[in-house]
Amino acid sequence: MSRSHETSIEHIAVRRMDPKIVKFSPVPPSSPHPAFPVQSNNFVHREQPIPANNTNFVPLYQFTQSRCSHNRKFHYQRPHPRALLGPFPYLGACLDASPPPAEIPRRQITAWAASQERSFVAGVSQTVHLDVGTVETRAGQHGPGGLLGDSRVANNIRGFFATRIGSALPDTGWRDSLLALPKKWLSGTSLVHTNSTTANTQEIPLPKLPVPSLEQTLNKYEYTMRPLLNIEEQKKLKKLIEKFSGPGCLGQQLQLYLLDRQEKTDNWAYNYWIDDMYMKNPTPLPVNSNPGMIFPPRKFTTILDVARFTARLLDAALDHKSVLDKRLLPVEKATSREPGQPLCMAQYYRILGSCRIPGKQKDTQYVPVAVKSEESQSEHVIVICRSQLYCVPVQAADRGRLSEDEICAQLLHILDDAPCLASPPPVGLLTAWKRPLWAEVRENLIINERNRRNLDLIAKSLLVVCLDEGLGSGFNCRLQRGGKGHSAGHRDETSLAVQMIHGGGSTYDTANRWFDKTIQLIVSGDGACGLCYEHSQAEGIAVIQLVEKLWQHADEQPPSSEVPSGSSHLPPPERLEWVLEQRDFVKIEEAALDIDNLVKDLDFQVFRYMNYGKEFIKSCKVSPDVYIQLALQLAYYRLYGKLTATYESASTRRFRLGRVDCIRSASPEALAWAAAMAQPKDEDESKKVTFHLVSDEEKLRLWKEAVKQQTKEMVDNILGQGIDIHLLGLREAARETSPTAAHPLPELFTDYTYKLANKFLLSTSQVATSSDSFMGYGPVEPDGYGASYNPKADHIVFCLSAFWSSEITSTSRFAQALDESLNLMQALLTRPTT
Repeated sequence: MSRSHETSIEHIAVRRMDPKIVKFSPVPPSSPHPAFPVQSNNFVHREQPIPANNTNFVPLYQFTQSRCSHNRKFHYQRPHPRALLGPFPYLGACLDASPPPAEIPRRQITAWAASQERSFVAGVSQTVHLDVGTVETRAGQHGPGGLLGDSRVANNIRGFFATRIGSALPDTGWRDSLLALPKKWLSGTSLVHTNSTTANTQEIPLPKLPVPSLEQTLNKYEYTMRPLLNIEEQKKLKKLIEKFSGPGCLGQQLQLYLLDRQEKTDNWAYNYWIDDMYMKNPTPLPVNSNPGMIFPPRKFTTILDVARFTARLLDAALDHKSVLDKRLLPVEKATSREPGQPLCMAQYYRILGSCRIPGKQKDTQYVPVAVKSEESQSEHVIVICRSQLYCVPVQAADRGRLSEDEICAQLLHILDDAPCLASPPPVGLLTAWKRPLWAEVRENLIINERNRRNLDLIAKSLLVVCLDEGLGSGFNCRLQRGGKGHSAGHRDETSLAVQMIHGGGSTYDTANRWFDKTIQLIVSGDGACGLCYEHSQAEGIAVIQLVEKLWQHADEQPPSSEVPSGSSHLPPPERLEWVLEQRDFVKIEEAALDIDNLVKDLDFQVFRYMNYGKEFIKSCKVSPDVYIQLALQLAYYRLYGKLTATYESASTRRFRLGRVDCIRSASPEALAWAAAMAQPKDEDESKKVTFHLVSDEEKLRLWKEAVKQQTKEMVDNILGQGIDIHLLGLREAARETSPTAAHPLPELFTDYTYKLANKFLLSTSQVATSSDSFMGYGPVEPDGYGASYNPKADHIVFCLSAFWSSEITSTSRFAQALDESLNLMQALLTRPTT
């Protein structure tokens, strides 16, 4: 490699330099600022004379980019926070946006001190190889580990900075607390993976999840499968059940195994269920697992509006975390089917601060250890803006938390800083990749101390905030049906929804995510805002209650255009930098290609049915959930002339560590009713009359039977008598008790019928909200549909999803069939009585 293609980077102290000459590197070609020339692929330095009296040009930061060659020491001037905002094209100018300060602000001194402490503690020098885009890291003079891990030297350095900047900072207590943070966060300690099945089970004396009787479950299984099988397949299934469950057969032994497991564990099914549903599922998290939630768009005109609104969300999140730490969250009670029974609250305590960790064979979960109620702990959040990740401390154990103004000031710094930087390597795209592939890259990343610390900070953060730029109108629904709903500029609510679900791809906001993190709050410059959440830690109801509480807090605050003050004692947020090798860049590009293909393949639309809502449904003496489930069955039958295995989640929170079981809506009763409703009209040409082959009276009778069966199925599940969890337990018990790993599973679980039973071409869920918000997700099968629904008083919001690559699915056709089905049901239930 020639010398012109290699540049040595050394962390140097920032000080008042010779005012006549300052060396700097230009920003990348995309920069709109005329003060910087267009940069070639070579690493260019230029000398520029600077007036001696211009204190606007004070070198504050040294930005190191791993992928690009832009190691830039440029002169940064914060723009006025009221600078007009587009969809975040460049959130302010980097130079001369406001008059030069009379003196160096205190926060600049603090920024310098913080950056120097990080640099000295790292104790490394780096060489950027521009031809291959990699960074070579060499240990400093203090040995292979530099100063990291040498607590004696680190403490000396910490003391040096405390003395050096002591006079520059007001005595608020935050100076000592913040200087203490690197000692704790640079420790390089590994993540602690908490066993979720033991967390928060001591608060309420809840009963354990029952193990249903073997005979009951297998009889229900055979009955449920009748609509999906022909006569010969039904006969075969009966024989398999008899072979499995007869006296002395394997099924009886496995049932005893589960009963013994129930005695010894808090929830006998929890680990079986979470591994099968999430931890051993290798598919990418966006679209396939992580739901997206959409809130009414905001009206932002300045970056201050964005920062202020986001700061209020974080302020409310800290309030909620305080309630959790003190164990003061009210215990919810069942409102029907044995009302007043307490519900398990464990998942509510796992939402903030948790993270999913990829594994080659199986993922794991990081769950923070609960603190004692009288203790306060340090908290930080990760803010992602233009794919740059920043660590923002929001609470120190010994000094309390940041105020809303202080959080707002930190966010303003990020909104000002990120647009002035070269595009970083989009490491966040890796979290959108297949889980084993992401796990392999992560193992390579954590070899480096800096990368390991970054991943540790992200996993242990309270939550992630994504400051987005928004998507183009190309993500709008291609064939809109139903009510209009929310919009942001030229974007409809389908576009808003997919932004929350997957971010739009590598050229939009997907790199502005960390999909492993349980809570990602998303705020976009065009006003779109919402949530993307990792599903393994909690069900939708727990997450919805949290984020609605955050949004309510932000909405209740009066508008404010005041620039936050009193934050000069805080150092700026730390930007996380990555040390990547050539193979890491190759993997990032592969991940980008895969997620872009997944984004393009998603057929998604928000369908607002406006003819009626849950008030009309209740007037028909039917549960809204039962009613809508049968509407979905009718819509599917009208399209395909048959029913399919249908998944609807049913909460089992009446039991210790309860999550969900599966309500199977495709019952024999639902099939009979749907077939009757879909009967074609028969016209008698001679008499000029039209009549139905099935009378309305017969349809009503079949309707009542379908409602009764669907209601019974729902009640059985919430009372712990569902079949899916039990069948899963029997299958996993057979694996665990098998004499050898190669020993085959019982034929009941290897037969075509069991595979068909678990091929959910219709994956549904009621996601009710108290605000004008809704949640959606992708399908779970290549030829399937995802269908979430949110019944409101006078309308119903559906989020329908499928894949364009499927030749048999279409959300537009399904929305039309659903619209027609709901109208037919209303006509049937409101017909005049004779």
